[in-house]
Amino acid sequence: MPGSALRRSHLPAPSTTTPAPTPPGVVTPTDPDGRYVFGRQVLALTDQLNGTTSYERAAALADQVLEPTDGLLARLAEFFEAAAEKAKESDHDDGFDLHYDLEDAAATVRGLGEDLHVAVDRMRALDPGSPAPQATKTTVPGASIGLPTAVRPASGRTR
Repeated sequence: MPGSALRRSHLPAPSTTTPAPTPPGVVTPTDPDGRYVFGRQVLALTDQLNGTTSYERAAALADQVLEPTDGLLARLAEFFEAAAEKAKESDHDDGFDLHYDLEDAAATVRGLGEDLHVAVDRMRALDPGSPAPQATKTTVPGASIGLPTAVRPASGRTR
């Protein structure tokens, strides 16, 4: 995968020993040892989202997760794909089954991103005084198959 080596170089090397002591304030009740760095980062992002009073800021935070190329969901899908390949390298019979399970997880995460591809714009549009999003083929579910705009569910959800 192009660029994978570059991305990996920015990540800390995984530790094979006991994690270093965690500075105070970066542990959670469910992670008292502070081992789950990335989970804490998502928790911090969630806390920022919960604390914002601006839909513009909420949209910017949602974009960190939903951006289709560099957002968290895109990277999480890549992670599951890499884990699937690692499982397939195994000589164990279960490695192939695990590979397929992880590939399914990658597809599910990618599907979530596709389902939510306009959520950032919709969040931004919730800001009072911002113009309502225009109904286009890229923003209205069903429009590409010729359904009238009035068919769109009120929430914008397709399920």
